[in-house]
Amino acid sequence: MVKWIGLDYGETVMNPFTLHQSELIRSIYRRLGKEGEAEERVQMWYALRDSVGAKFAEPNLRAREVKQYARGRIYSDVLGGVREAARLYDGGEAKGFTPARGVKEALMRLKRDGVPAVIVSESSSTTAAMAISRFLRVHGLRGLFREVITPAGRFGVGGELLGAEFEGKTKRDGTMYDQLREYLSIGGVRSEDAAMVGDDPVLDIANSKQRGFVAVQYTGVVDRGASVADYVIDDWSKLPW
Repeated sequence: MVKWIGLDYGETVMNPFTLHQSELIRSIYRRLGKEGEAEERVQMWYALRDSVGAKFAEPNLRAREVKQYARGRIYSDVLGGVREAARLYDGGEAKGFTPARGVKEALMRLKRDGVPAVIVSESSSTTAAMAISRFLRVHGLRGLFREVITPAGRFGVGGELLGAEFEGKTKRDGTMYDQLREYLSIGGVRSEDAAMVGDDPVLDIANSKQRGFVAVQYTGVVDRGASVADYVIDDWSKLPW
């Protein structure tokens, strides 16, 4: 039995494919009484999405890059800095995204067994961390996680900043897992007794396993291909613990 488990957010805890950004943007401008702007704003979203990430990356990967590394540009470039539009976007997004099937039951089992579960996300801004907190609240998941760890800091599930030790640390360069090893060791947990679950073969799997974590690739939302994971699961009921 592991003593700690970290879960990636997008495509692992949260299924982003249940929300279409274009429809959300159209609904926002209907509610604002500005339907005539909607299609222009949708095209602004597509332009933003296509401006990030690798040249030949799939659209869903580019959208993930926006949410993780350039979320503020949604508010400025797409929504024009209008506060009410941003509020409607945040609320609609949290409701439109859905939890991965079976994840709540798996988290309840971990809590029953005394294994603390933590979101470990690559989302790099406080704004993006707040989006995670909203999602957990809307879908009744806050009580099943201990905290949210991101390159913007370590947050409580309600969005409050708990510590700055993870600021600037990323999964991409592996420093997030280096810091996690140090952080967990304070509580007497070795990386060998901790697990990381995620969809990305490099960010979630290879980079965590290299630091001694038990690596679990989750393919239930999207299968990103082969990895060096210790376990591969396509359903949360198959989590080894």
